[in-house]
Amino acid sequence: MELRQLEHFLAVVDEGSFTRAAARLFMVQSSLSASLLGLERELGTDLFIRGRRGAELTDAGRALLEPAKGALAEADRARDAVAQVKGLVRGSVRIAAVAMPRKVDVGETIRLFQAEHPGVEVHVAPVSARDMIDLVTEGQVDFAITPRIDGTSPTLRYQTLVSTPLVLVCPAGHRLAGAQSVDAAEVVDECLIDLPRGWRARELFDRLLEEQGVDRRVGVEINDWLAVLTMVQRGTGISYGPQACVDAEMFTGIGMATIAGAPLWELGVMCRDEALRGAAGRAFLAAYLERCGETSAD
Repeated sequence: MELRQLEHFLAVVDEGSFTRAAARLFMVQSSLSASLLGLERELGTDLFIRGRRGAELTDAGRALLEPAKGALAEADRARDAVAQVKGLVRGSVRIAAVAMPRKVDVGETIRLFQAEHPGVEVHVAPVSARDMIDLVTEGQVDFAITPRIDGTSPTLRYQTLVSTPLVLVCPAGHRLAGAQSVDAAEVVDECLIDLPRGWRARELFDRLLEEQGVDRRVGVEINDWLAVLTMVQRGTGISYGPQACVDAEMFTGIGMATIAGAPLWELGVMCRDEALRGAAGRAFLAAYLERCGETSAD
């Protein structure tokens, strides 16, 4: 049994089909199928039910799932341990992230870090804030750049990078553009473009309305912050979000209004105990935090 076969197995599980898994792994499907057939022959059992609905796990496949994840995680830790002893930074860095303000954007850190450590692969996965708790806890990512989430495990550490009030976002010519201390009740009759439930900004906005006894109807819901700003820019409606995340340079023609009693939205780094991360992950996180500190000082 080879590690690459376990990687292929988990890719098919994640994607739900051999076709999508092969594309993700940059392999031809026949090579992926051959790899997994070899694994099944070695184990003496089928791991997948292959059919029109894709690839479904058999009982044996489900039994292999956690050991396969564990074996790959141990292999990563072994590579990191050797890299540390040799004084090299190699391997991979896995980050979960939401849309973030430009001053704490991870892109510049990636560029500088890879120039210094070309042997390191950096993977950034855009996921919802709620999903990040499990990803960090289970060690599937080295750390997450995420809004503060209530009720997280005490085993997780959180370092705030940005604290910014929730604001209304509207087209520049809208009646509320530039207004101060807008009461939440003033927006319920507007075409409101909502973020999905589970997003921290949505949670804070809903809580504010509830505290003020305001009922509203959800009209439009968009699962992408940049798409929300684009729709506001085009005059589809108004929305709300963290003030620091409204990029006025990219989205011209957008205005903002402050909200009376606006809650603060916090963005920061969530991670486990430092000893549980690999050498590449620790080095990248240190570089990212240093970069954020330099940007804040500008």
